[in-house]
Amino acid sequence: MRPWLVRAAFLAVVVGCMAWSLDGRWDEVARAVRRVHPLALAAAVLLTGGGLLATSVVWRRTLAAFGHAVPRREARSVFFVSQLGKYVPGAVWAIGVQARLAARHAVPVRVTVTTALTFTGIHLLTAGLLGGALVAAGAAPAPGPRWLWGLGALACVGGFVPVVNRRLLRRAAGTDLVVGWRDSLAVVGLMTVAWACYAAALLLLVEDRSPALLGALAGAFALGYVAGVLVVVAPAGLGAREATFVAVLAPVTGLPVATAIALLARLVHTVADVVLAAVSWRPERATADGPATAGGAARPELSVPAGTVRSHDDDRL
Repeated sequence: MRPWLVRAAFLAVVVGCMAWSLDGRWDEVARAVRRVHPLALAAAVLLTGGGLLATSVVWRRTLAAFGHAVPRREARSVFFVSQLGKYVPGAVWAIGVQARLAARHAVPVRVTVTTALTFTGIHLLTAGLLGGALVAAGAAPAPGPRWLWGLGALACVGGFVPVVNRRLLRRAAGTDLVVGWRDSLAVVGLMTVAWACYAAALLLLVEDRSPALLGALAGAFALGYVAGVLVVVAPAGLGAREATFVAVLAPVTGLPVATAIALLARLVHTVADVVLAAVSWRPERATADGPATAGGAARPELSVPAGTVRSHDDDRL
């Protein structure tokens, strides 16, 4: 099948799944949108996009830690286009598309898959840390003793200890993971920016923009993210994320407001994903000396600094 036909079919499936994710709720979405000033809605999309950009840097740094340094523009193209795959049920499409696009830069499938799983793990750990800490501090309501939530948050910190990461991921990727405390702290810093952007975007979607509500929004969104990832059959966490978000936030804002924010958050993140994929997309172009590359990008030997690529035990999955 021709490449453009594959891409067109993929985009058609993504658009269909995006529409299906809000099927039967368009009236609620429309009512929720009408409650928000257009400028606030646009600012929320921009902030969400800023958070997603920060996560793209995390993905690129993770890939580089496995010895594959992809140039920034090409990395953003691979990352944001492949992220559309998360809207297709099955949880594997985003990774599959990512593996195919990253292969243009001589990244083995095994490394791409391990990078994607590590990237998801980073999100889970930081979301668990943020959500647990906010519940323990009393900023976000959740069932169970607060000390237990605090303990869970501390357990998430353990996932960023370099020696733990190296031992766990070396065997999965088939190559060494070069990561130290500076890298771990940099990733945590980037994820802090991402979660802060997401929370600030949510604050723009409500009438009460008090700082006290910011903690509840951040906690609800982080815990909703964890629930959405754990329910792997839900495309982009559909349903599980919103249900958890509403359950945590409703005691603070009331059920109608929490439901409206959950729908708007889904809409804002979907729009931000589509916009970033559109502006980052780089078409394959044939070169005179070989197969097509992304946006006319240099072949792998130019995109990977000399000496950074390591041998792999086995590149097969």
